[in-house]
Amino acid sequence: MAAENGILDLTFAVSGNGLSANSDQFIFAKMGNTSPQVVAAAAGDRILGITQSTAKKTEGLSIRLIGVSKLRLGGTVKAGNQVKADANGNGVLGVGNAKYGAQALEDGVSSDVISVLLEQTQAAT
Repeated sequence: MAAENGILDLTFAVSGNGLSANSDQFIFAKMGNTSPQVVAAAAGDRILGITQSTAKKTEGLSIRLIGVSKLRLGGTVKAGNQVKADANGNGVLGVGNAKYGAQALEDGVSSDVISVLLEQTQAAT
């Protein structure tokens, strides 16, 4: 199991209550409509980072932007696979010209929390 090694985490406001549940820790996040707020990323979204905590609407939420993080999966991935967001911000196998947010460092299946390397480069769509 790879160890977390965060290089850059920033705290953002939460846009709505969509990131308040415990199940929303370790999911992909994107910028919200009102800067500097974040929301859960969905399929096809440009990834900002991965949530490191949970928060209510009026609290700050820590987002890992660079480094190694845990990520909750929504499907099966193998170590080395590119990972993108599903409709709920969980990590799934990225294929084709998907907007990737990370590279899997471990194998995993749906509901597993694995280590991933955040990647700032996004594939063109």
